[in-house]
Amino acid sequence: MRFRSTLIFLLLISLLAGGGEKALSLAADQIIVVLWHGLDWDQLRDFNFGPAQAWGLLNTRGGGGASLPAAYLSLGAGARAVGSAGAGFFLEEDPHNLYFLHTGREGAAITQPQIALIQEAQKVNYKVVPGALGTALEEAGLQSLALGSSDGSDLVRWAPLVLMDEGGRVARGSIGSRVLKADPGYPFGKRTDFDFLENQIFASQEDLIIVDLGDPYRFDQYQDFFLPSQREAVREKISLDARRFLERIGEKKREGTVIFLLSPYPSAAGAKKGQWLTPALALGLGEGLLSSGTTRWPGLITNMDFAPTILALLGAEHNQPFIGREIFVQPGLGGIKEVQKTWQRITRISQRRSKVLRVFVGSQIALYSLALLALIIKKGVYPELIKALQFLLLVFLAVPQGLLWWAGPRWVFPLWALALFLWVRREPSFLGKIRVIALTTAAALVFDLLRGSWLMRFSYLGYDPIGGARFYGLGNEYMGILIGSAITGWALLSAFIDSKPRLGSWGGLLFFGFILICIGAPALGTNVGGTIAGVFAFGFTWLSLSKKKTAGLLGPALALSLVLGVFLLIDSANPAAKQSHIGQTAELFQRDGFAALGLIIKRKLAMNLKLLRHSIWSKGLLVAVAAVAASFIWPSSFIRWLQKNHPAVAQGICGVVIGSLTALIFNDSGVVAAATCLFFGSTTLLILALELKHDLTAPQAHVKDNGNGH
Repeated sequence: MRFRSTLIFLLLISLLAGGGEKALSLAADQIIVVLWHGLDWDQLRDFNFGPAQAWGLLNTRGGGGASLPAAYLSLGAGARAVGSAGAGFFLEEDPHNLYFLHTGREGAAITQPQIALIQEAQKVNYKVVPGALGTALEEAGLQSLALGSSDGSDLVRWAPLVLMDEGGRVARGSIGSRVLKADPGYPFGKRTDFDFLENQIFASQEDLIIVDLGDPYRFDQYQDFFLPSQREAVREKISLDARRFLERIGEKKREGTVIFLLSPYPSAAGAKKGQWLTPALALGLGEGLLSSGTTRWPGLITNMDFAPTILALLGAEHNQPFIGREIFVQPGLGGIKEVQKTWQRITRISQRRSKVLRVFVGSQIALYSLALLALIIKKGVYPELIKALQFLLLVFLAVPQGLLWWAGPRWVFPLWALALFLWVRREPSFLGKIRVIALTTAAALVFDLLRGSWLMRFSYLGYDPIGGARFYGLGNEYMGILIGSAITGWALLSAFIDSKPRLGSWGGLLFFGFILICIGAPALGTNVGGTIAGVFAFGFTWLSLSKKKTAGLLGPALALSLVLGVFLLIDSANPAAKQSHIGQTAELFQRDGFAALGLIIKRKLAMNLKLLRHSIWSKGLLVAVAAVAASFIWPSSFIRWLQKNHPAVAQGICGVVIGSLTALIFNDSGVVAAATCLFFGSTTLLILALELKHDLTAPQAHVKDNGNGH
């Protein structure tokens, strides 16, 4: 029996997880990267940059500190770097030899004398190496060139910040007064000499050229001095200059040259609105949408992906600790208009997400508080109000599924609401209604996972691509919902088929095994913490419902090792650019040893402590815990009644609690996962506690549930 169970489980894994994929084939003779600070979509109108354009959105988030320098540093570090003031202070001439004074090292054509401050700022729970790109280029024998200046009232040079090596040096470039012209019609009385930049580009033989347009940054720093009409006039003039320069570069580029247009940081107005996704364009990689192994989202890349992509295009071998993955083009998936629509939708959802989640958790607190109050008041008072409260709790139980379908086409949500209402209405008891909602919630989430998580990506309970904690697969919010709804739904279904224990045992094994694969399969995104929580929660629930003996923690531990081991082997067969989180974690461990695991543990602890202090989900978790605890206190006979009349429900709720606890421990946002996982268990408990406390089903109070609540 055990052998057959294991064989079926491994077969399910192999069918759903899939095998390895071929590595990406990228090649370029030369790469030109143009940095346009604060680029907005309206500045690209009437933009003619030639055929075979690949468009995308660039996630510009850094790792903390001064966010603007962090965004530029992250491009060259291949990881979210921490910004420090003065990071753009590069010297083309160093008459006082500040660099040697500060570092004790010989300088280069361009140096950053404050490199020690930049390195000292990188105190984060993952490895960041500022200047990793430049170091890798030097080690591979490739040459690079930094051009352009964003000097205004201060020295600000972004191109060398992206291109520097670990020591803060760039071998070649022009970043000073030679690239600027005096012009009173531009901010700070100076503008970029685009003719000079163009001549430098086409006279150079360097493998990588990074060009800072300069004027857009100066405008961003100066714009508050303009009247509104003059502000728009100067902005349009600067945009026109930049577009013409880019068009000339595109027309004259040599065969085998790849051009990137990036906006490393949004405009000041965009940053205030939280618009951290900026336009990105690639010319020479094919036509379609930009994506990467980091995001697996057509039309979305991150600043961490830039450095590994440059090295891959130039065929440079390296051993730098990049977190980002190579950029590639998803062909035939639309162009700039498609990316703009995606940007508008993501931005709109991100701006509303906090309010929606506050309403969700606030409603949970209000309903749970009313339910707890109703448990305290005298028995038999206002039975109609108690039934109404139970109905509201039931409706609230369907909200996570509703938020998922809300992200689909407009006709989907009303159709779902009508179908669910008619189905639930046919069930005569609250337990039957809960069973329908729980099972359909789990089914909807699995359905979306198998389709690529496109509903979750645009759901208010999904992950936020602007925040950038996750871009694909199953996020922690819906991971908790999936585990909680699956256990609750199957526990209630097993009570319905308790006359066929063999069917229930095998059905539970297949049901929980399939959902566990959906949570952890590399092809679907691998939520590692969710996989661990699922093994313990599903394992306990299945063993309890099947009335099988356990061997303490040994059984779940062995099962966990087996599941993660199989997923790891499958993901390791994929190229690095296509690996999911479990493969990337294994790669970090292989490179950095136990130090990498230590950083991961520190990051998870820090995130959970932060969420406990500041997140609305911590309040949701506390009220859910209070509901579970209180429902076992009032009424005093509730535990005995539940175990006697609804043993499957009691076992399922214990499984939900175990899932919530393990989700809290093993996830970097475990507070979120624990709160959503406990959601189905706590709500079900309150509905049943209210039913017993107020004698709403007195005739059936001591009759075993047959699956229909009678």
